Amino acid sequence: MLGHGYRPAPTPDAVLFRPSAWRVLPVVPLIVAFAALANRIALLVASNGTDLAWDDTGSVLAIAAAGATIGAAINIWRMRRNPIWIRVSAAGIELAPRGRPVLLPFDNIDVARVRRRGLLARLEVTPKDLYAIRTELPSRDLPLIRYKRDRAILTMEIGLLRPGPRRLQAELDRFTTPG
Repeated sequence: MLGHGYRPAPTPDAVLFRPSAWRVLPVVPLIVAFAALANRIALLVASNGTDLAWDDTGSVLAIAAAGATIGAAINIWRMRRNPIWIRVSAAGIELAPRGRPVLLPFDNIDVARVRRRGLLARLEVTPKDLYAIRTELPSRDLPLIRYKRDRAILTMEIGLLRPGPRRLQAELDRFTTPG
């Protein structure tokens, strides 16, 4: 069962990459720790070096934890409501940055690669002809387009997609390497 926002695969060998709420949750303690530390430093600077009571930090930590939890919950809700996903198959790469997929056949792809690692990973696809991509509404359905050396590059953040950036690169290599 694919769930809301997904459609059947164009070929049976397709691998689906979709967001995982469990990849968002480990980030929450990091956000809380950073926010609490930044607030503590700001309090020390504002007090001109005078000693501050550590019980002030408890309220700062509670506010930071509440903010990070609310932010993570909103992000998970957005991922469920309008899922982003990528599917790689023999037919090409399907990109769905806002829930509506766009199929890029491999014969229209010049370069497809994963840049960076972990939560900061990004998929970059350079089409041979950007205007050959057919979609209902390009401003809504296409991923972010960057231009580098007068070439259009479609980019999608993939750090929260599972099974992960390494697997995505392996699938891209499977279908794009000549042989």
